[in-house]
Amino acid sequence: MATVTREPSLEAPQNHLGFARRSYFSRMAGLALGFVMTSAVFIQNAAPAWMWIGPALHCFVGPHVAWWLARRAANPREAERRNLLADHFLGGVWIVLMQFNLLPSVLAVSLLSMDTMAGGGVRLVVRGLAFQLVGVLLGVAFWGLHVQPDAVRWTVLACLPLLVCQPILISHIARKAIHRLKQQSRALEHQSQHDGLSGLYNRSHWEQLVRAEFARFRRQGEPAVLVMADLDHFKRINDLHGHAAGDQAICRFASALQRVLRETDVCGRYGGEEFGVLLPMTSAAAAQEVLDRLRRDLHDQQLLDGTLVTASFGVAELTADVPNVEAWLRLADQMLYRAKHRGRDCVVVLGEEGATQPDALVSASARPSYSTPALITDPLRVSQLLIGLDISEAPFALFDPSDRLAVANPAFISLYAVQNDTVSFADIIRNSYRHQVGPRIETDDIDAWLRAADGKRRSQPQRNFLVDIVDGRWFHLFETSYSDGWLMVLLFETSPPTASIQPAAATVLG
Repeated sequence: MATVTREPSLEAPQNHLGFARRSYFSRMAGLALGFVMTSAVFIQNAAPAWMWIGPALHCFVGPHVAWWLARRAANPREAERRNLLADHFLGGVWIVLMQFNLLPSVLAVSLLSMDTMAGGGVRLVVRGLAFQLVGVLLGVAFWGLHVQPDAVRWTVLACLPLLVCQPILISHIARKAIHRLKQQSRALEHQSQHDGLSGLYNRSHWEQLVRAEFARFRRQGEPAVLVMADLDHFKRINDLHGHAAGDQAICRFASALQRVLRETDVCGRYGGEEFGVLLPMTSAAAAQEVLDRLRRDLHDQQLLDGTLVTASFGVAELTADVPNVEAWLRLADQMLYRAKHRGRDCVVVLGEEGATQPDALVSASARPSYSTPALITDPLRVSQLLIGLDISEAPFALFDPSDRLAVANPAFISLYAVQNDTVSFADIIRNSYRHQVGPRIETDDIDAWLRAADGKRRSQPQRNFLVDIVDGRWFHLFETSYSDGWLMVLLFETSPPTASIQPAAATVLG
């Protein structure tokens, strides 16, 4: 098979030529003024004609040769640094030809060093001075050592244009470079904080703003609402209309958020077709009104031409009993999944009828006594979640919105070998996996198993599946999520499923 070889381009990439291009114009101006200074010294010393050839070529042909070399180089920046070192070397030679005339020689050293400092810093300056010394030594070796440090008045006058103009030119170039760096810095900062497709804040920066709002609530107690939103049937949009249509729907939904919400509201793309909205200084009731208006806007101004794309919203107002930001996010996320299970295209607010458990109150004395190895939540809330469940023998555990263990009975503690210092569901699973107790986990990546389990729990607020225990027993496990957390109950022991059912059970376990 023949191999096609692409010839390398003689032109360097344009975005790498900025340094060389700036040096090209400054070198032309600086060397032209330098030739005026050198000519004055040559006239003062009655230099022969041949001595003018080298400086003339360097000052008027050298800048174009340097630019040509930089454009051909694979790395134009490194090529330009080599050009600067060549300037230093030739400058050393011209110092010898000027017989070490003091003012021109000092200007040649200082101004060349200024150029090199701007182009490569202290290390390049040191290298440049070394090259300049080599030029001086070679010049002395070829033409001998002749020292005439005094300068006549018109030689001094010939130095003034270079003395005045070159620093101004270098400062102007440096100022433009600093301005360009500031623009690039602002662009990079914007890129690091915003989602490239929707233009909204990305997840990490949006969560930072949510944390700042949570801290402000802790200090001042001012209301705030968190909203999780999700485009309905988004996979169907991609499958039927293509990913370009899906991207269009995301962009138009982001525009709808910015069109309907206030400037003080903070919108972010949480991931995929899911979005987060932070509404500071807002109550849940006011947030629901705004989101209902947004829902109507999506019907009036469709996200896809000829296709109605709706969205579901979960709303959680921040209250004093929300322990941390993770819990607040999880509450809003749970309300979003309530909205999905209600049929989509709706708003579900934490605390409204149907969003949480009915207000069934029992006294703390009516609760059964349970062991609480890590964290004890409000007994009244625990009672609301456990009412009606006959779990005196069945293993069960209750977790708060951030997956921290709140309550577990002795049967659950024994089955999962829960330790006294256990805090979260992940701790329980890791410990049982390490000691080979509890559910059988057929994977070496326990973190992936935990992520899969969390994803299933979030997508299915209520689910019932078979669990294979390490000791050979099988249980029907029931999970249900509430606004205040989620409950796990192993309802009853059962016989092993048939071979056709076992793979499905293993799939549920991740």
